Amino acid sequence: MAKLTRTQLDVIKTVVTKRLPRTKLTSNWRQISQLFDIGEVDGASKWLSFGTKDHALLQEMAQLDSGFDVLNTNFNQPRSTLAAKGKKEKYANIRPDANYVLVKLPIQCYPSLAAQYSLRMTVEQLIAICLQFNLLHLIVVENLDSFDDVLQFKFDPLLASIISQAVIVYRGSGAHSPAGCKRLLHVIAQNQELQPKMQISAFTDLDPAGLQIAHLLQGCSQLIAPVVVNQTAIEQFQRLQQPQPFQIPQQAQLSPLILTLNDPDDFDKQWRQQKYLNKAALDDWRKLVNLLQQHRISIKQQHMLAHQLELTLIPISE
Repeated sequence: MAKLTRTQLDVIKTVVTKRLPRTKLTSNWRQISQLFDIGEVDGASKWLSFGTKDHALLQEMAQLDSGFDVLNTNFNQPRSTLAAKGKKEKYANIRPDANYVLVKLPIQCYPSLAAQYSLRMTVEQLIAICLQFNLLHLIVVENLDSFDDVLQFKFDPLLASIISQAVIVYRGSGAHSPAGCKRLLHVIAQNQELQPKMQISAFTDLDPAGLQIAHLLQGCSQLIAPVVVNQTAIEQFQRLQQPQPFQIPQQAQLSPLILTLNDPDDFDKQWRQQKYLNKAALDDWRKLVNLLQQHRISIKQQHMLAHQLELTLIPISE
């Protein structure tokens, strides 16, 4: 019996669904025609034409080969779901690791566990929780150890109140695929209820690589970072009547502690990320990028925690 590839199943599905009278004679269609003895090749060997019964025959032969009815199978689902419908579970578009995220939830979502554990759950499960509890903030954390210790960082009052009510997601690396976080952000962007109200923030290293990560996160509009500017600007911020995200002054000078912790040599090594930032359309991100480049800033999340740098929320998109 023939063994169809996933690509061959896709082209068969297109022809059967649309009941196309002919298709270009690609290498895949040449193999399908020879394997199933279906269709008629034109004299120039450029097109494969189908008779009135060929569409039903293609559907039947594909189902015998793979177990899937090409007219009633959606491959945009996890392998475990697709396995119930056919024997080729690897044809699923959503890989096992691409459907899971590692998250920390606000205490009201699971009071007895919130302070102690993080959870690995499917994108759909997390979306359902966000809708059920009307969660408005999602924070993506770059490093796994910083994700684990996220509640030990020092936040300014506004950010602390946001953190307590936010979904905190590990960006992913190694055993935890970044594909899960990427898919989560895509699903949020497509969700009519969540997309208008969900505020997405990035918590990364304060260096070119961290800013590149944040810039590539779909829907990300804010960055969690240390207050890098001088004390005068901080005091001006604290005197505001209503708490609001910190704004970087036009003429910003680094605070002494930031200068002490900064690693300019590490900044210089990130020339690829700097090249990306220089070419990207950054809009409101540009002021922060200019500040990093001007002072060659590279400060890791681990140093932010170890030295209890006060973190604030910086808007990077309108």
